[in-house]
Amino acid sequence: MMRANDRWVLLAGLFWGAIAWAAAEGPGRNQFIRAVRSSGPVVVDGRLDEDAWARAPVFDGFVQRFPDAGKAPSERTELRILHDDRNVYIAVTCHDSEPALINRSLGRRDSELYADRVLVLLDTTHDHRTAYVFSVSAGGVQADGLHYDDRLYSADWDGVWDAAAGSIESGWVAEFSLPLSMLRFPAAPVQTWGFSVRREIARKNEELESVLNPRTSNAVVSRLGHLTGLEDLKPRRAVELVPYLAVRTVARPQFSDAARPWPRLVDPSLDVGLDLKAALTSDLALTGTLNPDFGQVEADQLLLNLSTFELFFPEKRSFFTQGMELFQPVGGQTMPQTLFYSRRIGLRTPILGAAKLTGTVMPGVQVGLLDALVTGPWLREVDEERPDRRLGLYLTRPLHLGPNDALSTEPAVPMNYLAAVVRAQVGTNSRVGGMVTLATPLTGTCRPEDAALDEALRPLPCLARGGNAAAVDFDLKTADGEYGVLGQLTGSQEVGGLPERTLRDGTVLRRESTGLGGYVRLGRFGGEGFRWELGDDFSSPTLDLNASGFQRTQNEHAPRLALRYQRPNGMGPLKALFANLNAGTGWTTDGRGINRGHWFNLDTSVQLPSFDLIGMELGADIGGWDVRELGGTGVPLEQSSSGFLALSLESNANREVSVGGVVLVSRRLRAGPVAPAWEGLVDVYGTVRLHPALETRLELVLDRTAYAARFIAHLDDDHFILSPLLSESLSLTLRQQWVVTPKLTLQAYAQLFTAYGAYGPYYAGVSDASRRAIHFASLVPVERENTNDFHDVGLNLNLMLRWEYRLGSTLYMVYSRGQQRFPVTGSARPPHTLLPRGLWAGAAQDSLMVKWAWYWGV
Repeated sequence: MMRANDRWVLLAGLFWGAIAWAAAEGPGRNQFIRAVRSSGPVVVDGRLDEDAWARAPVFDGFVQRFPDAGKAPSERTELRILHDDRNVYIAVTCHDSEPALINRSLGRRDSELYADRVLVLLDTTHDHRTAYVFSVSAGGVQADGLHYDDRLYSADWDGVWDAAAGSIESGWVAEFSLPLSMLRFPAAPVQTWGFSVRREIARKNEELESVLNPRTSNAVVSRLGHLTGLEDLKPRRAVELVPYLAVRTVARPQFSDAARPWPRLVDPSLDVGLDLKAALTSDLALTGTLNPDFGQVEADQLLLNLSTFELFFPEKRSFFTQGMELFQPVGGQTMPQTLFYSRRIGLRTPILGAAKLTGTVMPGVQVGLLDALVTGPWLREVDEERPDRRLGLYLTRPLHLGPNDALSTEPAVPMNYLAAVVRAQVGTNSRVGGMVTLATPLTGTCRPEDAALDEALRPLPCLARGGNAAAVDFDLKTADGEYGVLGQLTGSQEVGGLPERTLRDGTVLRRESTGLGGYVRLGRFGGEGFRWELGDDFSSPTLDLNASGFQRTQNEHAPRLALRYQRPNGMGPLKALFANLNAGTGWTTDGRGINRGHWFNLDTSVQLPSFDLIGMELGADIGGWDVRELGGTGVPLEQSSSGFLALSLESNANREVSVGGVVLVSRRLRAGPVAPAWEGLVDVYGTVRLHPALETRLELVLDRTAYAARFIAHLDDDHFILSPLLSESLSLTLRQQWVVTPKLTLQAYAQLFTAYGAYGPYYAGVSDASRRAIHFASLVPVERENTNDFHDVGLNLNLMLRWEYRLGSTLYMVYSRGQQRFPVTGSARPPHTLLPRGLWAGAAQDSLMVKWAWYWGV
């Protein structure tokens, strides 16, 4: 019988012939827009008053990208390009028949801005897969990002460059200055870069581009035109240094007991550090950081997770967001197996230093190498009655000065994280690659006699769990990106920690255990009309990528199917139409072949002539068995079936007041003695922009979830106590932005979160030594005191002033507050309410930080 891995290799081979022959550039292959050398200095001020601009060739052959792809634009746009030995200058004159209606809304740098703006796309290595993106709005707000893998986009890349917006009688002007030292390009007498310019007219929801690049395609970079005329440009091996100084004051409760929020202590601290960027060659860049400080990063959203699966949180720290596109799994972050998840690094144990090397080592071959060392002082026990208020300086964190009693009481396990990746271009629009990650504890080996100790007494080597992982991947597409096959074959190995540990599904992982897995996606991913996709995910019981990556589950084989009808350029009066049918199933790979459930959903959405978006989705989860619920025993517990219906609305975001949201209603069917239950979700938001400098966004999320049977306790090896759970949560989030100038912004963030859970009645379920499944019909009522209910309240506040006082240099002032409710004590039962009871009496932590960073580059 053919194994899953063999099937994937065969599918890739069958698609190879259909893809490799079609590897060619897109519709921009015959378009060449010429730049000329500047005859004098250029001042970037939004006024094209230098003589060089008057002599520069003018390109005005723009076409619509949306809503009517390929048609003539409603407004004229003129493009001019200059260069000298240090910069490329781009000027875009945006004529407008109604200049008073130009949207000049303001925002902080790199914000999601709904305004008139111009974007420049540059594929400087001309690999047809990666392109820098630079944009400036009519209000002068800059943003940048990166297209990678031809079609994917990340807004996390940042560069130091300049731009300005200016007004003219017939519209506005966008002027860019892009330093050559920031761009990677090969040494050549004449440069030829992939290139296009995109203009967005906010009030018309119209997108124009210098080359035909419609939304229907599953490609972006390979469809660009060309920028030529860049003669005698020499790659500059620039060095950028950004030292910083951060002073912080934290007011916190003296005692770790949440029931003793007072008195509070005030902890001052000082950090110094350095960020580094250097071009080692014209195609290879080094980025480093020493004692990075992320105090200006907004706190994670408060969420309630009652599932047996870990939540995925997006990365917000600049070192781990910039230049990380190479480290993403093929297919993007939604794929089931990710080898490198940067959130594993530095959240509990401080980062002492990190570096990454990215670039091209030969034509068509990109490499990435990242290494991070985390280490820091900690104390196993702290005398909270007599805190040590002396300032301490430690070799494991030499660039931080703070009070001794503020040290963590959680073990700071010294770890080294290494990730290495290589991607090789095949043809013009496909690639193959591989990746290795190592999470290595720097603590020695846990002895068996130490592993037998109570967890609070185990030495550090027993608490240090690492892991190794490796993968090979492929992403093969036709030249237009319409058809393709992508996938990954993965392996893992346990390193360090306890001699063995048990996963949620009962799998025992021993030190040096190995696992295998992978995924594949094959289909028609672009073009108008019908699209389809076949997928298959596989993970052995012992596959574990979570030492340095992210893997939601293991011990699963999950095939899937998707049928889609896509009209992104509209149909009839509609501006866009999408319909998707998705279905899948799964079973365990541990030899038992236990059904883990079936699912399907059908969702449709249409964009109205008003550019408002409405949608509907319905779906169901059908049957199956949960092998993760019963406390790591692996005993299958029957899953309840449910169906849902969701309606969504998203109004035109270019209005002064825009709203949106989702309303979902779900019905969970009877599960033996557990009655059926209604569930629901309401997520609504509104954004108000009554002034170009002000933006207010408010979001309300209400969730009601009913669980048929949750694990409570073991009575013995074969008997389990279970209970239904009704959980409700509320999240209210406010985001306020005030833009004094595009360089000086004030942001406020506040989230109030409340949740409760109500258990009962209780039931007993029986299995046996062979891990026989527990059916709902076999549950027997039992008497038990309810001590499992909960009521949580949390409040996060963040206020940040950001001032870019000179190009690349910033000053931050940040105030934040985190507060939890006063715990329910004694025999009192937690209230079943979403009111924030006990919040103001609970423990709180306030911090005030001033961070100064200075940019120096040559």
